[in-house]
Amino acid sequence: MESSGGITEPPGRGPRVLVVGGGIAGLAVAQRLCGHPTFRHLRVLEATARAGGRIRSERSFGGIVEIGAHWIHGPSRGNPVFQLAAKCGLLGDKELSEENQLIETGGHLGLPSVSYASSGGGVSLELVAEMGTLFYSLIDQTREFLHAAQTPVPSVGEYLKKEISQHMASWTEDEDTKKLKLAILNNFFNVECCVSGTHSLDLVALAPFGEYTVLPGLDCTFPGGYQGLTNHIAASLPQDVMVFNKPVKTLHWNGSFQEAGSPGETFPVLVECEDGSCFPAHHVVLTVPLGLPTSSAGSLLGSSLSSWRRCRTRKYSSL
Repeated sequence: MESSGGITEPPGRGPRVLVVGGGIAGLAVAQRLCGHPTFRHLRVLEATARAGGRIRSERSFGGIVEIGAHWIHGPSRGNPVFQLAAKCGLLGDKELSEENQLIETGGHLGLPSVSYASSGGGVSLELVAEMGTLFYSLIDQTREFLHAAQTPVPSVGEYLKKEISQHMASWTEDEDTKKLKLAILNNFFNVECCVSGTHSLDLVALAPFGEYTVLPGLDCTFPGGYQGLTNHIAASLPQDVMVFNKPVKTLHWNGSFQEAGSPGETFPVLVECEDGSCFPAHHVVLTVPLGLPTSSAGSLLGSSLSSWRRCRTRKYSSL
């Protein structure tokens, strides 16, 4: 039978499942479901012409340039990304060594060996280390509010600025040195925003901040490119599972949709693509990024969506 999307479906009955998005999440879902005999009617609708999503290794520059994800945070036995990469043979001996897996980083980036001000002049490494110690000690303090009944302020950013203001009261240096200290601290703020995946730490809630688990292991890269991981998963799928160049416009659910090739059968979900093709299904797994804008998400999920709750999470891999 053939759906309105032009995809020939195999004969036989069973739940029809559609996965929206061919990034690492969608690929992982497809791989798991393909290994189960119940889910014989599975398709992954990918908007672009390639699988991998935000994982993309570019080789047109004479080497490997990571356009998306760069490294594995905490490459050790508790990290599923590391375990999968090791199983696929994508890491080198150094990354796989027991010594590398046991290194405790505390979840904080190492201090730079050289620092410069915006004027081009060098900055004392002792001063950078002093501000780094202050900043990361305050970051560690934020984890104490994980199980607290209430927090002094709503966000991590507000808490850090409040504590830093109190420390500033005891600074005895000249005004230029104080300004330099604040500039260094501001840089640590920016780095932490990158780690937490946010534009501002004022947007990161203080109460759940301590849920982030720091895994041991010195962060490592993929010698052959991060995309080798998603390529390996995609290659393990049946050839007809991936459907490329199918950006999804809207998901309709709680309906009773029919298909010409399946007389008498109804489907509760209908996936409508931007090119006009439609895919009826019994189940849909949506794997869009957490950062999808509210307006886009509302459009994608259609009129059935009453609210879109934006959430934020910190991850131990850089996906």
